[in-house]
Amino acid sequence: MRLLVIFVTLAFGLVIAQAQPADREALWKEVADAEKKGLPKTAAAKLQLIYDSAMQEGKHAEAIKALAKRITNEGAVQGNKPEEKITRLQAELEKTSEEAKPLLQTILGHWYWQYFRANRYRFLQRTATAQPLGEDFTKWDLPRLYHEIDLHFTNALADGRLKTIPTIDFADLLTKPTLPEKYRPTLYDFIANEALGFYTSGEFAAAKPEDAFEVKVDDPLLGPLDKFLAWQPQTTDTKSPKIKAIRLFQDVLRFHLDDAGSAALNDADILRLLHGEKISIGDGVNDRFIDAMQAFVEREPGPLSA
Repeated sequence: MRLLVIFVTLAFGLVIAQAQPADREALWKEVADAEKKGLPKTAAAKLQLIYDSAMQEGKHAEAIKALAKRITNEGAVQGNKPEEKITRLQAELEKTSEEAKPLLQTILGHWYWQYFRANRYRFLQRTATAQPLGEDFTKWDLPRLYHEIDLHFTNALADGRLKTIPTIDFADLLTKPTLPEKYRPTLYDFIANEALGFYTSGEFAAAKPEDAFEVKVDDPLLGPLDKFLAWQPQTTDTKSPKIKAIRLFQDVLRFHLDDAGSAALNDADILRLLHGEKISIGDGVNDRFIDAMQAFVEREPGPLSA
């Protein structure tokens, strides 16, 4: 009987201990200390505790931050190979919660993009092929890699809930110095602007097809806002990053048309015009850009920060 009492007491104590919420603030400090000492395995173990606890409490931004850092530290243990990070994150994507997937898709898209930048010369030397390329992304050609990055940003933005989630709810992942709240008020705005950074970078120009979409100087990309929003460019090059950027700019601008403040709308519109000046072809691009900026100032005489 005494042994039974001892067993029950120990078991009850274990359950109570397991039920106690993790002190994540203390764990984050321990992670930083382990990383400073060059102990990635120790850091990864503590980051797993943070991830589990944050997921249980529905703190998805903190969980994703812990997951990304855990994978980075595990990658360090395995020799710091970018391929290892991407493979591990791809596996996590399959089993994470639906609420966490948009941010995870965004991070994965960025990691693929970073991998391209680190191995640009290899991809530029490869010839595009119609043959299936398999799952080994280190052997993909440029169009296949572009498709993968595009897919992750597209999947992230397909979650309609993003437009209802304030950026401030994810402050522990998206820091204010990098992300002024008035310009990126929702999680949709943050991810959309990350995607626009990719589509407007011009880094995948070598992957364009023979019928590549081009923006002409008199197209509405450098026109008034209302004409740009009504524009429906016709092309067979539907996967073009230029088309993707145009449609995403349109969606962001429509989303903010009726905002009480104009900061997010004005920021997106200026980025749209700057992109138009960069990619439009034909005589008079600079003059048309100056006219467009003048029209913007006349439409919005107040400060951009309003």
